[in-house]
Amino acid sequence: MAWQADNCRGCGCELSKTQSVRGICDDPECRRKDVNFQQQQRRQATLQIIRDRIPASWPDNAPIALLPRNTNALVPLLDSRIKALRRHLEQIVAEARVLPDPEFNTGETSATTNGVSVKQADLPALGAACGLCGGHCCATGGNSAWLEPDTIRRLQYQLLPVADTRIIEHYLSFLPDSSYENSCIYHAENGCSLPRAIRSNVCNQYLCKGLAEVVQGLEDGVGYCVTATVTGVSPTGIALVDASGALETLNPAAEN
Repeated sequence: MAWQADNCRGCGCELSKTQSVRGICDDPECRRKDVNFQQQQRRQATLQIIRDRIPASWPDNAPIALLPRNTNALVPLLDSRIKALRRHLEQIVAEARVLPDPEFNTGETSATTNGVSVKQADLPALGAACGLCGGHCCATGGNSAWLEPDTIRRLQYQLLPVADTRIIEHYLSFLPDSSYENSCIYHAENGCSLPRAIRSNVCNQYLCKGLAEVVQGLEDGVGYCVTATVTGVSPTGIALVDASGALETLNPAAEN
């Protein structure tokens, strides 16, 4: 028989038999607040699965960092996507002509690093963790790759000014033959096909919460952290990393 609660874990009111199964009443505020509780329950379930699969040879009580996993399919790049990118480039390059030099003013969109410092962002362990993830965050890039007029103006200021058509063709020249479905147009099998120097600020700056967990885990774990990619509550990849990168990788799927 399943355990049932007598009182709502949100407001403490007495529950009916139906309500007691889920542990909360029908008040919308209680249900809203319960989302975080459910997320924590799923997280704890995932952490336990991972702990049960960690080899005895790995450091005892190593912290665990959870990251998402890109599950999109790699498909040939469609002409419609290429045309959409070209239209976007034509628009932002034209708009960049009237922008001031970025030395004095820049409106380029920035992105969160979730508390990871510039120095920490260079840790090889974060690159290893990103490799396990496979670019889940790239899904927001679409056919524009977060490129905007200020991106173009920044590049024109840093490099020698070139003709608009050359800028457009330069960006198009880095398109991969295949990219991930429902992800950034430059999201290729081995990562971003754009050189870092000409990517948007968003792409260069953004670091997810999972990577912040890796940094914290390395500090808490005396230089070691277990990093796992997760789909739903199931781990899809598990690795032991230190500040220099991955040391050992498990494939949970192969065990099933």
